Amino acid sequence: VEVKSDEEGYRGSWYTAIIVGSVGNDKFLVEYQTLKTDDETEPLQEKADASCIRPCPPEIPRVDSFEQLEEVDAWYNDGWWVGHISKVLDGLKYAVYFGTTNEEMVFEHSKLRPHQEWIDNKWVAGSGRRSSELKLKSREVRFKIKYSRRTSKAKFSTGTMVEVKSDEEGYQGSWYTAVIVGAIGNEMFFVDYQTLKTDDESKPLREKAAASYIRPCPPDIHQAGRFKLLEEVDAWYNDGWWVGLIAKVLDGLNYAVYFWTTNEKLEFEHFNLRPHQEWIDGKWVVAFRKRSSELPLKSRLGKLKIKFGFRTTEAMFSNGTKVEVKSGEEGYQGFWYPAVIISPTGRGKYLVEFLTLKTDDEIELRTGEADALCIRPCPPVIQRVDQYKPLQEVDAWYDDGWWIGHVNKVLDGSKYTVYLRTTNEVLEFQHSNLRPHQDWIEGKWVMAAWGWNL
Repeated sequence: VEVKSDEEGYRGSWYTAIIVGSVGNDKFLVEYQTLKTDDETEPLQEKADASCIRPCPPEIPRVDSFEQLEEVDAWYNDGWWVGHISKVLDGLKYAVYFGTTNEEMVFEHSKLRPHQEWIDNKWVAGSGRRSSELKLKSREVRFKIKYSRRTSKAKFSTGTMVEVKSDEEGYQGSWYTAVIVGAIGNEMFFVDYQTLKTDDESKPLREKAAASYIRPCPPDIHQAGRFKLLEEVDAWYNDGWWVGLIAKVLDGLNYAVYFWTTNEKLEFEHFNLRPHQEWIDGKWVVAFRKRSSELPLKSRLGKLKIKFGFRTTEAMFSNGTKVEVKSGEEGYQGFWYPAVIISPTGRGKYLVEFLTLKTDDEIELRTGEADALCIRPCPPVIQRVDQYKPLQEVDAWYDDGWWIGHVNKVLDGSKYTVYLRTTNEVLEFQHSNLRPHQDWIEGKWVMAAWGWNL
């Protein structure tokens, strides 16, 4: 078999081993074929969770050269590591880029194998599981940046490894590793992406990128322990980094990660996550914010106030339905939390599980009872490619939920200042932190201001 490591400095690597025996509870004693004990007298034996064990992949003889950006496993440090061919060199050698560590190393052809994934008890070639073919519509959403805290525009020299933000539809807010290959004045650069190809897949994709869309690669933070519930992380998906929240800590060093703009969850292995950091005022800041889960829950589930004479419809919700629940707490009116219906409790009330709030002991997601009039279906996802306009009504992701506001000013780099009328604050948000505001009126979603029925 092959056994996955999550030891610091070795995350995501796979080591050949033999099953010695079962030790119960989906765990096995394995003996490694390439790792020795500390005194180097005998092969290392360890207990391993079944979810960290897979059969050895079938051997695929590779006579032809690997192609640029092809996904491969590289034999390094006595194990197999997943990477991408970043450059084809002379003499059957290749530069391989490892996305989880932002490192590039040179390997001989014989030290590489085509990457395969063990999915549903079958081996699938790496090209068969290209993330571009998956249907997840996750997009990055990040914590708010106060208006007074402007992100710093770093100066980049040719050859610098950076991360570039995408605003393409379906990819908004994701970050892709690239190399600076040239400059156009002080505010525009040419970049070569390390994991994206041209349409004919013949070479790395080269694009122009504004300085406001570029940041240095964040420092590597080794997460020795497990990520915690609702911890903010970057997830390696679709050849780039996407921001989400840990929705569930699973067995075998796996996690369910929640992307709140689409109310979707995906499962990730530990080595495909990193602690989320923000580039603020020329420094990397580890993601931190006062979680709204620290505030009393009951006071938030107030009665829905009907505005402008519109009549809301009390919808019926089945178990497992994804919804949004309105807060009634003073200072939080008009604030909607993503949640899931657990069950009806009678008299027009439902037990719900909040997707971004946790219990006081921080072990589980928080549950609570909510009146049906304070619950609405999740609005349809509208990917906004064009810029928002001043005074346009939007929902802004802030403090674990969606707040209604108006665009106050359009800034450079797909950023905006937004006036939140509930708190009487003006805060700065990235484009990917906003969505067009919609109202749930008489059982239909109506676009704010224009009155379009969806």
